[in-house]
Amino acid sequence: MRKILALIALTWITLVSCEDKIDLNLPENTGQIVITADLMVSDQQHEISIQKVVGLKESMLAPITDAEVFVRSLQNNRIYTFSPGANGVYTNKTLRLQEKASYQLYVKTADGKEIEGTSTVPSYVDVDSIGLSERIIFTDTIYYPTLVFNDPPEKGNYYKYKMSVNGGELRFIDVFDDKYNNGLQVQHDIIDRDRDLKLGDRVRILRQCIDVGAYNYWNSFQMINPGAASPSNPISNLSNNVLGYFSVSVGKYYESEVVLSRSRP
Repeated sequence: MRKILALIALTWITLVSCEDKIDLNLPENTGQIVITADLMVSDQQHEISIQKVVGLKESMLAPITDAEVFVRSLQNNRIYTFSPGANGVYTNKTLRLQEKASYQLYVKTADGKEIEGTSTVPSYVDVDSIGLSERIIFTDTIYYPTLVFNDPPEKGNYYKYKMSVNGGELRFIDVFDDKYNNGLQVQHDIIDRDRDLKLGDRVRILRQCIDVGAYNYWNSFQMINPGAASPSNPISNLSNNVLGYFSVSVGKYYESEVVLSRSRP
């Protein structure tokens, strides 16, 4: 049983910088590098986090602060250097990403290890409508946002969602591809499997259009069973056996005061 409720006072605002937290299966004392590089078109400052695995009894991850880091535009070969910070976060304020353009990340550590990754900014796919759906499972009522849009006729569109509730942390929720609904009208159900929404909650959704490399990372991330005897790490698009990912994307926030009015059956 499912009913659709109206989600009113909807607005969207420009995408701002945010860093995803990622949980990895980290072996102890390997010195393995972990890179988080999630760059978005509307960022005024881009950030790339570079850490290394240390002892589990210590801080687990320690910042790498002496690497050479830059992003190169594959359209015009312009290089954008990222400046190191004490916490292992490298920043750049001059890079302006463009839709349909490809970029290459290059990292060289102090001991000479070189890491590369490539990503392409897709075009943004606008949302036609947003609402809140209701499902009754046994005696529980579950609410979740739904976004409806027309998928482009070109194959290979990928979507990533993050959501915050009542001003809380913006958390990764899900990724989708258009393998089975290419060129059709699509509804994405944004279901937080760790938290049930209640009527009156304030919801904010970040919708990103990402490329296949970022999709493969997050799709494998959500499919990993943390209870497995031999858990694996998400599929990285970085070279040299490095953990993490490099992504350039475009997106929008969709938010509401979450004033809910039940529609007629």
